[in-house]
Amino acid sequence: MEKKYEEKEIESWENHYLKQIEFILKQDLDKMLEGLKSKDKIKGDWFSVFNSSNKKRQNSDFARGAERIYYWLFNQFGIPNSSPIGSDMFFETYNAFIHIDIKTAKFNNYSDYYGKLPIGANQTSYKYDGYDYTVNLPPIYKYENKLCLTYFINIVYDITYDNIVIKSIIVLCVPNGLLTGIYKNDIINAGKSGNSGNGFRYKFSNRNKFELLDEKPSRIIIIYLSEDLIDKKDTFCGIES
Repeated sequence: MEKKYEEKEIESWENHYLKQIEFILKQDLDKMLEGLKSKDKIKGDWFSVFNSSNKKRQNSDFARGAERIYYWLFNQFGIPNSSPIGSDMFFETYNAFIHIDIKTAKFNNYSDYYGKLPIGANQTSYKYDGYDYTVNLPPIYKYENKLCLTYFINIVYDITYDNIVIKSIIVLCVPNGLLTGIYKNDIINAGKSGNSGNGFRYKFSNRNKFELLDEKPSRIIIIYLSEDLIDKKDTFCGIES
């Protein structure tokens, strides 16, 4: 029998798993940071090649390395799913299919982390009527009517003369596609192809709370900031805390 989800119930589960992701990342913050810094042991063998690549290639190469660390950290989060349509990490739990995508953004490229985040067609179920952009995830998976929940870990980094330095790690939850009646087009920002193409830019600065939950917890959690950014925590990623 098909289960019908109330909008508040969807938000409750989105928040539930956001807190689980936060717990995994914060329970051993040093382990995560040391994993991301493991590249430093052999930087003399790769940095010159990395530094000579174009900016787009640098971003994808750094993201690939970071993904290995998060696969390791999330190895007991749920049952991995092998679907070719989905995020970097894709898990099944008892009541949901959960997509967790690793994003990387250069510190001087504010458009990829300050108030908005580019998301692809295979990374969201949020499709608002009247817009031509494509999404490939369903709000509910037919198998046991499980929710599709989508999250992002955004790593902001800087390139120095001889290394890559982590500036911030941010976790975000994008509303499920059944919540378009709540968030409407307020969270949609034109992507590289305007309002068409694959996916859109999630403008989380506009509506950054779980608006149906009583305490209105945030959909955006800053997991880590480098020491030089601590005093900017309240406004770093383009939202007021």
